[in-house]
Amino acid sequence: MAPTMATSWCTDAFLREIPKADLHVHLDGSLRLETLVELMRDTSLSLPTEDLDELRRTTFKKDYDSLEEYLKPFMYTCAVLQNAPNLERASYEFAVDNYAEGVRYFEVRFAPQLLCSPRPEDNFSIVDVLRTVAAGLARARSEFDAKRSPGEPRYDFGIVSCAMRMFFPQMSRYYDALHAVHPHADARALTCMASTEMVRACVAARDESGVPVVAIDVAGAEKDNEAEVHRDAFALAHSHGFAKTVHAGEGYGPESIWQAVRDLHAERIGHGFHLFSSDLVMNERNRASPQAYVDRLVKYVSDRRITMEVCLTSNLNTMPELTLERHALREMVSKRISVSIGTDNRLVSDTDVCRELRLAVDSCNLSPKQLKDIVITGFKRSFYHGPYTERRIYVRELMNFYDAVAAKHGVPHVSG
Repeated sequence: MAPTMATSWCTDAFLREIPKADLHVHLDGSLRLETLVELMRDTSLSLPTEDLDELRRTTFKKDYDSLEEYLKPFMYTCAVLQNAPNLERASYEFAVDNYAEGVRYFEVRFAPQLLCSPRPEDNFSIVDVLRTVAAGLARARSEFDAKRSPGEPRYDFGIVSCAMRMFFPQMSRYYDALHAVHPHADARALTCMASTEMVRACVAARDESGVPVVAIDVAGAEKDNEAEVHRDAFALAHSHGFAKTVHAGEGYGPESIWQAVRDLHAERIGHGFHLFSSDLVMNERNRASPQAYVDRLVKYVSDRRITMEVCLTSNLNTMPELTLERHALREMVSKRISVSIGTDNRLVSDTDVCRELRLAVDSCNLSPKQLKDIVITGFKRSFYHGPYTERRIYVRELMNFYDAVAAKHGVPHVSG
């Protein structure tokens, strides 16, 4: 989408130079394609082709026909991340690519139970996975911090660990072992057990190894996989001081968002696309007045500044009938919902943070103040790992840097 007269103030050079945050991005959906091709040669799977252009045309595409097609590439990316050298390399490259486009802070998420090994001899437990990712990210952070100019804000990151709403045979070594060890447990019990054990591992990684695990998430198909199953895991996470973000309102309606808030006490919502979709209210009690239900939900999340982690390209990928003009971001902005802009999956969605902000500015005709509010929300609503006073200083530095870049590019000054 080309810039309009109303958004001509927002150049690509300006977007690239401003400090940015990405609060919703999956590591396993964000590998470099060249790296994936190289690493796939050592797995039992094979890509359809090793030609990069052909892969971008047929597998890692700009447009997908369905959510199912969108998820298919993950069987390749997850396959190469199941050992420490590959995972550390992918994490390092991920951070390099983010920092190189002006992302100063990101919270990368992944499901460690999709990557770890249940066999002790592999030395690749959930904690090992978290440590390995942190090591790769920290190496890139150190390199970029060493090169930044005096007065520039530093680079930093947090890790969000994802539980899965559901799992199935051959989904991962961990989940297969869980099924094998507990053959008489039903799916609900196994899901609850897996998410709770993941939280325990996150506690160990953070408290014993200093890994900056800042939050817990639940990802996967929402329909028929209600958030309530993970209540015990999130209660445990809450008791240990983790923040909570939950994928909701992406593949199901506004009731999924309420479940995430009510049952898991989510402080941010991954996607939240269907926040206003009163036509998708399904519970009979709520269907008596679906618009009133949505209005109450919108008021609740607005009053508490529960942030919607919006991922525009990803939504277009998984909902082929959707257009940017009909995306919920427009209404979120007009109702002053707390919003951050994320990439979701840099490889699978063929995007980056600058592109996502470009789409937001042009499709919603954002003003300079609206863009600044969204960008700074990415920092203010982060789950920053350090002390509160340190966080306030960091955010102020980023805001000042943003204003300096805006002045350099002739963007109208806005306070706040």
